[in-house]
Amino acid sequence: MKKINQVLLICLLPINSFAIGWIENISFENSKINIHHDNCQIKETIETSRKLIVKMGNCFSKAGIMKIKHPNLQQIHWAQHDHLKKTVWIVATFAIPNFQFERIRLSSTVDQISISNITDKTMFLLNGIRFKIPFQNIGIEQFIDRSIGYMPKYIVKDGLPHFGSKRDDWKGKNRKHKGYDIYINNVNVIAAADGVVTKVRKTSRAGLYVKLLHPAKIYSLYVHLTSAKVKPGQRVKAGQIIGRIDGASGNAIEAQLHFEIKPYNKSIDPLALIEDYYETNKVIIDKINHYKQLITSNIRTRNIAVRNYLRLQ
Repeated sequence: MKKINQVLLICLLPINSFAIGWIENISFENSKINIHHDNCQIKETIETSRKLIVKMGNCFSKAGIMKIKHPNLQQIHWAQHDHLKKTVWIVATFAIPNFQFERIRLSSTVDQISISNITDKTMFLLNGIRFKIPFQNIGIEQFIDRSIGYMPKYIVKDGLPHFGSKRDDWKGKNRKHKGYDIYINNVNVIAAADGVVTKVRKTSRAGLYVKLLHPAKIYSLYVHLTSAKVKPGQRVKAGQIIGRIDGASGNAIEAQLHFEIKPYNKSIDPLALIEDYYETNKVIIDKINHYKQLITSNIRTRNIAVRNYLRLQ
């Protein structure tokens, strides 16, 4: 099972033993659950496979619930659990099981639960299905660095990695890139979600490729493999090895995976889905925005290189 590294910051207030406390507000900002309260006390924390329960003693509160859009956290809800014992339970529900957290005692006026996970293996959500990054042992930051953050060594023939970039212009033809290239080598490729293998084929352009059908009529495509570990008709689970990349294949000049996500078999840009999933993660969004700005200059660089290549033919 995957382990999620959490950090729980417990910040204790000076307590007046004769005063009854209450929860003023609970908010979620910058990947932190902020428990605004007056004179409550954190009595106990309980961990289950998908929940963190914080028991607040000497405390009263109205019930509340907050849906969260975060790579790790799904929702926060809280309620008065015992009026006689003056206990409020605050429950954080996580998206992925078996998280861990570390308690750090600070001095502050707000108790905070800081949510972080730099090794998240999720790529995006689509129609309620969680799609994993299609490589073993690759986190989201490396995935971004090796895709839109990567400048291919052979930019004329390999093209740029983003969805919609030009292909075959160096042959004097027009073709749009319908996928997302991730430049990586000597790695196992995994199924991004549960599905059924619909194709395992080899062509001169694609090299070896695998196509999967997922629920909600979503397909995923894994191109430029050097070996496949599955057969047509086989059912696979998310994270199961379906192939491997050991060098370039097909018309790829450099080792890479060409990945496509295809609702109703029509390719869409996965970057928009990644941005939507990680919208509350400032580190990831800042990285994506930085690389998106570089794409413009990379396009200009490649256009010049293609013109020079055609001039010499």
